[in-house]
Formats: sequence, structure tokens, C-alpha cells
Amino acid sequence: MAELILDKDKIKVDCASGETILHASLKKGINHAHACGGHAQCSTCRVFIDKGLENVNPRNKAEQELATKLKFSPEIRLACQTTVCGKVEARRLVIDDIDRDMIFASGLAEEPRSLGEVIDASVLFVDIADYTAFTERTPAYDVVHILNRYFYIAGNIIKKNHGRIIDYYGDGLLAIFGLEENKDHARNVINAGFELQMAIQKFDTEVHSLVNSAFKIRLGAHTGKVIWGTIGIEGMQKEAAIGDTVNFASRIEQANKTLNTSFLISEALYKKFEKWCTISGEYEIEVKGKQGNHKVFALEYVAPAMMA
Repeated sequence: MAELILDKDKIKVDCASGETILHASLKKGINHAHACGGHAQCSTCRVFIDKGLENVNPRNKAEQELATKLKFSPEIRLACQTTVCGKVEARRLVIDDIDRDMIFASGLAEEPRSLGEVIDASVLFVDIADYTAFTERTPAYDVVHILNRYFYIAGNIIKKNHGRIIDYYGDGLLAIFGLEENKDHARNVINAGFELQMAIQKFDTEVHSLVNSAFKIRLGAHTGKVIWGTIGIEGMQKEAAIGDTVNFASRIEQANKTLNTSFLISEALYKKFEKWCTISGEYEIEVKGKQGNHKVFALEYVAPAMMA
């Protein structure tokens, strides 16, 4: 008899040899969701194994097919197919009507990222310097026209370097590098940053000729683990990168204003390319929500051809 501790309130469930987690929890009187009747045709019965993954038996064919389709991590298991052979602590991931509605709304044909996955990625935040002053002295039509040209230029440079813009926030953008398991994301984010600087130097001249106003950008980049998924309700969903790596990249970009710099990167990113990165300054910044000081490095512009 294997011991299963289920859910945060530590309900003890005894599992007989060959008995699935779903069958054992239902027998215990737990309202364990299983919309397809326990036939591995949905994922509403899924559980997350907090402890004792080594005591969980391997996936059978039916569970493996669904797990592959939805890109489940090893800790996420279908209770209707999973059996255990020792002490295991797990928790249900679908516990009420809201959870069930969310699963049904996404559907099994939805992209795997709808469920969220942890990936290695590099993140770039780009902001327009003195944006408020720029909009105040520029006619509204020209503001929209210039922004569209800027985002067109920036978007093509980011795409060229295997990145993707996933959010616009007024005067700025958020881009992620490392999707499709691109392992060169750290190099790509720096290349994109340098190319953006070069392109915006030329664009600044064009803006001056249009509205007699300067157009400068500030960039911040970091690399690390990112939660990549689809968030929002049906019909208003968007792809999103979430987590400390993203938050830290945003804070690094914001530090440009205080430090009077234009392109700052994290120490983690700098360590990957310290041999060829030309540094104009090394600083320590405080980051809201993180303890201590954190090193950041200001990059000098280097033409992309010089960075091979």
C-alpha cells in the first residue's frame, strides 16, 4: 500500500498496488475533477508532484501522448493514469469551476505554451528617452506616425536577431529571445541592442527633420529562466513572459535614466560575453523586491560585424 498526501490540506490517501491517484482520491471522497471520465482525453485531473517523484511510476502510453502534446514537465501527471509505489505528496491543479472553464476554453488543440513552461531566454526592454516631452511638443498625428516607423524599424531588427516583441507599453517595448529553443539568445539580444542603437541614430536625424525634436532610446537586458505562456480570458489572450528575469530586465532599463546611460545589461548577461563587450561603466543598483545591490554594465556601441 503506497501513501499519497494530496492537496495543501494534507489529505492522506492510501493507494493500492496498480490503483490510480484518481481512483484512490475519489474513493476517499475528494471531488477530483475528471471531465473525460478518467480516459486521458482531457487534463482536468492533473496533479503536481511536490515530493516523491521517484516513487511515481512511469507514464503509460495514453498519458505520455497527452503529456507530449501539452509539454507537461515531469512533475505534472494525469491522476487518471498515474500510479505510485511509495510516499508521494501531490496537489490537484484543477480544483473548481473556474479552473475547469479555463481548461475547456483553451482546448487540447491549443498551443502548449497556454499551460505555461519554463524556458531559458534573454529579455530586452526598450524605452524612448524623454517621451513625455516629445509628445507634448509634437502634433498627435506625427507622434503616431513616428512611433509606427520606430516600431517597424525595431521590430524588424528584433525579428532578424531571432527575437519577438511580445508587448508594447506606450513608448516602450518588451522583446524575448530564446523561443523555439534558440540557444544563442544571449548573443542575439546584445546584437539586437547594438543594431537598434545604430538604426535609431539614423532615425533621430529623420525625426529632427520632421518635427525638430530628438529621438533617443534606452535599453536594458537580462538573461535567465522565464515563464512563457498565454494569459487572459478567451478572445482577449496574449503571449506573455513572466518572472524575475523579466522584472529585473525592466528595472535595469529604468536605471539608465538615473545613471545617464543608454544600454545596460545584467552581470549574468555580461559574463557570457565579457571578452568582446566594450564597457563604458560598471555600476551597482538597488532593485525593488530584491535584496542587496546588483551589478549592471553599460555597453559601448559596437558595430555588429565586429562582434563575431
